[in-house]
Amino acid sequence: MVALLFLGGILFIVGLIVTLTNLKNFKRRQRIIATPTSPIIQAPGNGLVEIKGRITPSEQGLVQTPFSGRHAVWCRITVQELRSSGRNSYWHTLLTEVDARPFMVDDGSGQLARVMPHGANVMLDKANVASSGTFNDAAPHLEAFLQSRGLKSTSWLGFNKSIRYEEEVLAPNDPLYALGPSRRDAGPPVHDGYRMVPGSELVMFHGVGPEGELLLTNKTEEQLTGKLLTGFVVGLVLAGLGLLLGFGGVAAGIAAALEL
Repeated sequence: MVALLFLGGILFIVGLIVTLTNLKNFKRRQRIIATPTSPIIQAPGNGLVEIKGRITPSEQGLVQTPFSGRHAVWCRITVQELRSSGRNSYWHTLLTEVDARPFMVDDGSGQLARVMPHGANVMLDKANVASSGTFNDAAPHLEAFLQSRGLKSTSWLGFNKSIRYEEEVLAPNDPLYALGPSRRDAGPPVHDGYRMVPGSELVMFHGVGPEGELLLTNKTEEQLTGKLLTGFVVGLVLAGLGLLLGFGGVAAGIAAALEL
C-alpha cells in the first residue's frame, strides 16, 4: 500500500512537471492547427501568417558553418564535453552560438517572402558533425575555433577531452515551414496586366509575446505538430498512471483495514 502511494506520488509529480514544461509546445501546436497556410502572393501581411516553401538566399548572402563548412542562411552550433559525476556521465554544454542572415522563401505562388530570423524559435534536428577524445585529436579548424572562444580540446595535463561538435542548419533549397507575425513592405513594381503598379513584399519577423513568436523548421507541418504533442501526452500519461497507482494504494489500505 505504502509503496503504491509512494510510487504513484512520484509518477504524478514527474508527469505534472513534464506536462507543464510542454504546455508552451501544446499551445504552439494549437496555434499551428488554427492557422491556415497562405500562398505568399495572397498573404495580407498584417498579422499571423503561415507559409511553406523553399529557402532562397537574399541579397545579404550566406553564412558558413564553422564545423562542416556548409553554406547556410541560419546555423546554430553546440559544443559539448562529456563529464563525470560519481558513477554518472553527462554531456555539459560548453557553448551555443547562432549565426544567420535574412533569407527568402519561394512557394511557387509568384512572389517571395522575406524572413528575418533574428530571435526566431528554430526547431531542427541536431547533426553530430565531429568529435574528439582519447586517441582522437581535434581537427585543426576545430581546435582553432575552440581557442578563439577561450576553450581547448585538451586538459591541463595535455589529455584529450571527449567533445562533440553539433550543427543545426537551414540551407538554400531546404524546405521551410514558417509561422509568425508579418507585414507588407514596399517592393519592386509589378505589372497588373495593364500597367506597372507599386509592389509589396511579405516580411515575417519575430515579435513580442507568445503570439509574436516566429516559428521556423524544415519539418512538415504534420511532423512538427506530432513532435510538439509528444512531451505533453507523455506527461499526462505519467500523471494519470500516478493517480491510478495512488488510488490503488488507497483501495488496498481500505481493504486491509476492513479485514482487521
